[in-house]
Amino acid sequence: MSYTQIKTTPPLIRLVAIRGAVQVDFDTAESITSNTLLIIDEIISKNNLSITDFVSLFFTITPDLTNELPPLVLYDSGIKIPSLCAVENKTSIMIPRVIRVMAHVQWPYGKRPYKNIYLPGTAPSRPFSE
Repeated sequence: MSYTQIKTTPPLIRLVAIRGAVQVDFDTAESITSNTLLIIDEIISKNNLSITDFVSLFFTITPDLTNELPPLVLYDSGIKIPSLCAVENKTSIMIPRVIRVMAHVQWPYGKRPYKNIYLPGTAPSRPFSE
């Protein structure tokens, strides 16, 4: 059988990257914890997702947030999604005290477009934002 004779069916699910950001009021463990859970809850509710739809999460935090890490917040809350966190470079245009997330999610073909979530105090300042 040649390559051109193989019949394939289109995949039912694709991988998408849903983005979000939240500004934290204070650099405290409590504020970072509540806002990390808030942005994940908003991504879930606005996109009609469940925890099992997530493949992984990539967080960035601004360098002024030092008292907690978003992946540890999720783990301690019982949310076992593979996660990674990095610190953003300090720049003159940096919004202070911001947690950003890129959620890699299984998204069915034909489902309505997904929504990136930018909560008040943040802006979609990255390429490909909606």
